[in-house]
Amino acid sequence: MRFYFAYGSNMWDEQMKKRCPQHRKVGHAVLPGYRWIITTRGYASVFPSPGDEVEGVLFEVSPTDEDALDGFEGVSSGSYLKVEMTVRCENQDKTALVYVDPITKEGTPKQEYIMRINAGLKDARLSDAYVRRQVRKFVPA
Repeated sequence: MRFYFAYGSNMWDEQMKKRCPQHRKVGHAVLPGYRWIITTRGYASVFPSPGDEVEGVLFEVSPTDEDALDGFEGVSSGSYLKVEMTVRCENQDKTALVYVDPITKEGTPKQEYIMRINAGLKDARLSDAYVRRQVRKFVPA
């Protein structure tokens, strides 16, 4: 098992149950020094931004779950890169897998993605201030 930090549609419990049946939700986590965006591909990513932080959900995933995530995230085609980053969860630093889009130019979300992001936001219960400041710039409620 390894830690995985979800900050997009994988925060949605139903989606994670389908994609990663062996996962375990650890809890709310924060990725310091990064900002949340929707890239020109239409999906969420994070990029370095001193003074900012990204809220999300920390999971434990099995190797089989990780392989499934790699497929959904398009790792083999270069859509997302697998990066190990330090996140804070329950006042402890944890090394977690984070999927990062190599594209950093801001765009608009794909229509089907809006519903999945909003479902994830509901399940994750991120802070209202964070959602207003970072997510709502790109994704309508």
